[in-house]
Amino acid sequence: MRTLLFAIAILFSLTGHAAGNPNKSACQADLKNLVVPNFKTAMNKSDISVDIDENDHGVYKVRLSVAADNPGKQVSIGWVTLDTNKGTAYDISKDDRHPETLHVDAGKYQNFIDTCLHPVNKSANEALANTHLPFAFETYFRCATGAEKANDCSTRFHAYPVSAVGNELRNQIDSSIDTVFFLPPLGDLKIILAGRTETDVNAYELYVFKGNKRVSKELIGNMDDDSMVTFDISKDYLITTYARKGTIQSKISKVTHLKLDGSGNFITCADANPTCK
Repeated sequence: MRTLLFAIAILFSLTGHAAGNPNKSACQADLKNLVVPNFKTAMNKSDISVDIDENDHGVYKVRLSVAADNPGKQVSIGWVTLDTNKGTAYDISKDDRHPETLHVDAGKYQNFIDTCLHPVNKSANEALANTHLPFAFETYFRCATGAEKANDCSTRFHAYPVSAVGNELRNQIDSSIDTVFFLPPLGDLKIILAGRTETDVNAYELYVFKGNKRVSKELIGNMDDDSMVTFDISKDYLITTYARKGTIQSKISKVTHLKLDGSGNFITCADANPTCK
């Protein structure tokens, strides 16, 4: 579960910018052009594929591979780390405890960070895209497994690395968070769905801000090897959670409802509570 949910985050982080670009493979090509030219190998470099495998707070682990004899399979031939906090690159193929400096083009490096990892607001007309409601986690899950149409996924979900959040707000978000979705505002409230996808226990929280001050936060989803809580968020911020033992295909054991009100408070819904109607 951990690996799959991390793959989801990386998938949408890398394609979020490219979704508005006719060439959706641009970020993948930029990554290859960044790390492969000076990578030491006897392989034909044109045959090498690259994929981001991990992200540890801005330190990305990149897998280099070539096609295997079995169709559709890849064989790893090396690993590179990109520390985007320091602007460095290392070849860790031989020994990750003794990395070798990988010389990369500084301009290409910065361009890859700005374009593919840290989408930036270059002008008032180029704001980060909101993820529209309703948000159904199970649909998001199916996007990663290929059960949904690719075009629908790229236009429906816009995931960004947490670094896309301004410093003042980011300092009020848990440091373990790695992925964010900007949801539509509720009146004068800013709403961010924040995910922790790189640990053994994944979690999703809703953060509510008024101006630059956090008003509230609520845990609405979590997943580990034994159980999970998935969620839906409606257009009027009615949040429904579904508890299961086992996988996402397992029988739902408990359903709960919360409502985010105009003051930024999360209200537990009950039949006698008219605010959730």
